[in-house]
Amino acid sequence: MWTLAIIVAGLAVVFWLRRSRRAFALRVTNGAVTVVGGWLPGPMLADYRSALRAVSSGSVEGHFEEGGLRVTASGGLDEHVEQRLRNIARLYPLAAFRASTRAERRALKATAGLAVASAVSALAKRSE
Repeated sequence: MWTLAIIVAGLAVVFWLRRSRRAFALRVTNGAVTVVGGWLPGPMLADYRSALRAVSSGSVEGHFEEGGLRVTASGGLDEHVEQRLRNIARLYPLAAFRASTRAERRALKATAGLAVASAVSALAKRSE
């Protein structure tokens, strides 16, 4: 019983660590590209949509690594399209990803802080 719990906990940790290094995840369905996880710069997303226009289905993920961004693809993507995606990824510096995610986190925290402050204020007024 404990062995199973330890294995499940270990898999959860590995999954969490892998997700924390993920920059973005895209799903392609009939040439339509949908962002299903993470974030990528708008011009890069436009380039990916152009590159994936003829693809019927598949998925693309970008992961942060020590040397840069590693792009992996699966599904109905041939190796020429995969190479084009890797080439597109090299056009965008990692700083663009890291700066944007930090800014997004700061904005989210500020928004959450304002929401909590306004909720507390409304409750205080209501109790008066």
